[in-house]
Amino acid sequence: MIRSAIIAIGIFSLVLCTLPLPAQKQDSLVVLRDTFARPFPIVWRAVKQLIEEQHCGIESEKQSFDEQTEMYRGNIRSAPCVLASGEDSTYDVLKRYGRVPIIRGGVWTSGRIQYNFSLRDLPDRKVQVVLTAELSGYEAYVTHLSHAWNANGILERQMMDRLRQLLTKPKEPSDGSP
Repeated sequence: MIRSAIIAIGIFSLVLCTLPLPAQKQDSLVVLRDTFARPFPIVWRAVKQLIEEQHCGIESEKQSFDEQTEMYRGNIRSAPCVLASGEDSTYDVLKRYGRVPIIRGGVWTSGRIQYNFSLRDLPDRKVQVVLTAELSGYEAYVTHLSHAWNANGILERQMMDRLRQLLTKPKEPSDGSP
């Protein structure tokens, strides 16, 4: 009798463990777009400067020129930028910038963000910039893995605002006059 009760409990536990959990609501990808009335090379350099200001490296950069349309295209992806590290505050920082995956008993020990800038020449010496970002964190207690998810747009908006500042600051006179 006890043996069959233990077996029944074991089977019930097995069934519970294999049932699919309700899916966690996934935040959609935040995509920011802006157009700048500046030549492509100036916008390209400003994006690279922006990434350097964040103390992030550049993971990849690709640029191409279409000779038929005489227009540039390019993509710059930052290296993962550290937002937080250590068990004490990482989770709080990560949840401020996105919906952290639910891992029961999980301990987040590092958090990063990675920016992706896509640039495209438009007619009349304008450039369209599209910015997306991805958060990731290392969970060190349950899964021992890095997990990635969409950012909520706060950091991306700050980056785009700073890019606007860089590209709209007044030009310094080159002839030395005030």
